[in-house]
Amino acid sequence: MEVLLYLFYLYVPMKRSLLIMQQNKYYFDRYGLWLKKEIKIKKRNIFVTFIILSSVYILLFVSKEAIPRGLLLLLLFVYGYVNWKKEKEKKYRIALQYTSRLKRLYCMQILVLSLFIWVFVQMLDDYELIFLTPFIYFIPWISIALAAFFIYPMEQSLKRHYRIEAENKLNMYQNLIKVGITGSYGKTSVKTILFELLQKSYSVLKTPKSYNNSMGITKTILELLEPIHQVFVCEMGADHSYELTDLMSFVNPKYGIVTTIGNQHLETFHTMEAIIYEKMRVIELLPIDGVGFLNADNQYIRNYSLKNNCKIVWFGKCEMADYRYLNVKYNENGSCFEIMHHGKSHSFSTVLLGENAIIDITCAIAVAHTLGVSWKEIKEVVRKLPYISHRLEKRKENNITILDDAYNSNPQGAKCACDVIREMKQQRIIMTPGFVDLGEVQEEENKLFGEYMADCVDDIILVGNTQTKSIYEGLEKKCYSKNHIYVVNDIDEAFSICKKIIKKQAVLLIENDLPDVYHH
Repeated sequence: MEVLLYLFYLYVPMKRSLLIMQQNKYYFDRYGLWLKKEIKIKKRNIFVTFIILSSVYILLFVSKEAIPRGLLLLLLFVYGYVNWKKEKEKKYRIALQYTSRLKRLYCMQILVLSLFIWVFVQMLDDYELIFLTPFIYFIPWISIALAAFFIYPMEQSLKRHYRIEAENKLNMYQNLIKVGITGSYGKTSVKTILFELLQKSYSVLKTPKSYNNSMGITKTILELLEPIHQVFVCEMGADHSYELTDLMSFVNPKYGIVTTIGNQHLETFHTMEAIIYEKMRVIELLPIDGVGFLNADNQYIRNYSLKNNCKIVWFGKCEMADYRYLNVKYNENGSCFEIMHHGKSHSFSTVLLGENAIIDITCAIAVAHTLGVSWKEIKEVVRKLPYISHRLEKRKENNITILDDAYNSNPQGAKCACDVIREMKQQRIIMTPGFVDLGEVQEEENKLFGEYMADCVDDIILVGNTQTKSIYEGLEKKCYSKNHIYVVNDIDEAFSICKKIIKKQAVLLIENDLPDVYHH
């Protein structure tokens, strides 16, 4: 009974530790980095708690009056119940997904905690129990890592089993055209646009959502791949070394795309050299009769010494590009631009906004045209391209035009988004928590972002006091009016502020919407 009451008392930190572990993709190193930051940020609160509890313990010890254990258990139940009720009302940016893996991890965490609590209750007397019980509230943040460690062999075994099934199924489709897409950003956009461009000419399967790791691709193949499919467009993500090497041996695409290379995931890759090498594996591991598509505007890609003699097709705006975009113009309805190929110019229009969208379209056009889609068909599809979810997606809500660029923001994409909102004539508002996962350069990039946005918008809403300090410093450097800077704790508060400061007509740019793992 005591163990169950303690587990009820720990329900909220258990759930939140599961959420954070899931948002860190079950990686021990990513979770460890998050925990380290969290302790650093909240060390003052932890210290104050320790002093208060120590004082209570001393008073109890001096008075020789112990709280009966039954009363302590009642207090645990009341505290647990109040927290449970609050948790039911709490809204997370990304809700906990009760996948099979999460359920296995949850069961193991309960087992680990139950064993710990049983030993804890049996070994301690009433004084020690009273003093140490509040500190048990922090134990789930450690036990989740232990639980993940204990079930790791089982998870790896399951992965191998399903992976082999997927490989065998994929090998049955000998004539399937396989396209692998990677890059620091732009992968999902290029995948989505390429899917649209190829649909009329081929039966196409693409990895859904952000299913870009080994298990996501495995699930796509096992559940969605059918004999009717002629093309498989496979997004390949990596935030650790050797992941793309593994995915290339799995999928074995004939066509490879590197959208761009930047300092995204520098925190886990540790060096730019490691990022560059990993991303370029998608080209270097192509067969000799394969075709690689590379961004000519990206200096990391352009200067890389490629170790593969397969055909390379360049895209971008610089003169060396085989598919070169130029004469980009923006208006209220979207964008117009041209693509130069083999000395001939082709005109395009699209509802998509921002230079990032143009380069993503150019990349997809290069691949589609190489696969035999005509210019006439490409132009028609580009004109009708739908907005890509959360990638500078434009929508209207009452008197606000929202530019939703919430997904996985990066320095280059954020600047492109700022360039778009700068041209707007209405009141211009940006809502952002800044960048994450950039390692040692994160603070500097956020500071530069603050400097850049200062010349583009009228009002700035920063989400997260700690997270956005560097952005604030950049704004101060540009002498941006503090009366037009609003620092809030979460996205809900940010929208409340937004409603208050809007005058008549406004454009709101939502630049990045971090999951709960990053909210500080």
